[in-house]
Amino acid sequence: MNKITNIEEFTGWLFETNADSKLDEYCYAKSNYSVGNDMLEISDLKIDEEDIDSKHFQSTKFINCNFKNTNFKSSIFGDCEFVNCYFIGCEFTWVKSFNIELKDCKLDYCSIAGLELNDSYSYNTVFENCNEIADLIIRGFGDRDLRFSSCNLLGLQVEPIQKQHIDRLLFEDCIIKEASFNRIDFLNSEIRDCSLSLNKFSSCTLTKETLAGVNSAPGDEFNMIDIRTILNSSPLDNNDLESLFGIHNSEIKEYLHDLTSEIKFQSVFISYSFEDKEFASAINDTLQKKGVFTFLWEKNSIGGEPLDYIMKSGINAKDRVLFIASENSIKSKACQFELTQGQKKQELIWKDVLFPIHVDDFLFKVAKEQIRPVEKQDEYWSNISELKKLNSLDFSEFYDEAKRDNHEFEKIIFRLLKGLRK
Repeated sequence: MNKITNIEEFTGWLFETNADSKLDEYCYAKSNYSVGNDMLEISDLKIDEEDIDSKHFQSTKFINCNFKNTNFKSSIFGDCEFVNCYFIGCEFTWVKSFNIELKDCKLDYCSIAGLELNDSYSYNTVFENCNEIADLIIRGFGDRDLRFSSCNLLGLQVEPIQKQHIDRLLFEDCIIKEASFNRIDFLNSEIRDCSLSLNKFSSCTLTKETLAGVNSAPGDEFNMIDIRTILNSSPLDNNDLESLFGIHNSEIKEYLHDLTSEIKFQSVFISYSFEDKEFASAINDTLQKKGVFTFLWEKNSIGGEPLDYIMKSGINAKDRVLFIASENSIKSKACQFELTQGQKKQELIWKDVLFPIHVDDFLFKVAKEQIRPVEKQDEYWSNISELKKLNSLDFSEFYDEAKRDNHEFEKIIFRLLKGLRK
């Protein structure tokens, strides 16, 4: 192994050595790199205000070197190592590296534009106070331990390492914009107290600890998170979902799971008063769009058949009776008939049939002695008591059509659908 230990020898070697014209081809074409036995070791140097332009370093090891105000431009590092090196005020412009190792290194107040770290190993390497990091590309291979503190990163691209290696990425007090995280497992990584905008998380795995401290998205420049990342990850904090990704549904993971999995629902006979037909029709249309088979009197009843027969056969053909409870429906003879048929079916098949939702509180306030006609008190009270045993979802806020176009309506529909799963 050759060694260079003084700055004169280094600059002489640096500017007198001819670049290997085949190195570009070598670095791009070779799929696996190994450090050669004849590495050049450069140690204990202080390199100040040098312009290292279009230089090609191969099998070179830098140990305990300090680079100050040094400009690296269009240079290539192949099979190189940096151990305990410090870069301050340096510029990296269109620099490529292949199979390099960074150990106990620090880049402080550096400017970066178009730096590529390809198939690199990094241990305890820190980027700090770097206000201009543009188009940094980190392509994985081995262990990766990188920390970015008080940096401004634009267009960062991070690709995954091999599964047998450990990935530790820490972003602290950074501005991160238009970054792309592709298939990154954030199990041991953290984004803390950062400003995040227009970043993409594709097929990543996040944990509750990934987004730590107080992260924010300026204005409405929300970040993008794909379906696979949400399904791969632990349920994220509601504030992070809203402030960072513009998602206002805390149950988004379960909702997407339903969209991407084959979920079969129980079919429903919708029992309602004609006074509530607009709301009943809206519920019917919403359920059908979600894949639920329904029976709605106005749309599915057959002409020329006896009314009692239509109600009985409709209830027997469906799994559940979705009863829209209101003062109108509880006072309706037809609806009470349908509830009685639902109870009879329950007793016959030993399964839950009745499924109430309510649009006012009459179900919970009505007393037996109020029921008319008096001769129907026992039958109707039995139906009402059976409904009271069940958890009834409160749709009263959404009885008016104008109030259904919001996230809260989607949430309660989702809860309704959960109850109708087979």
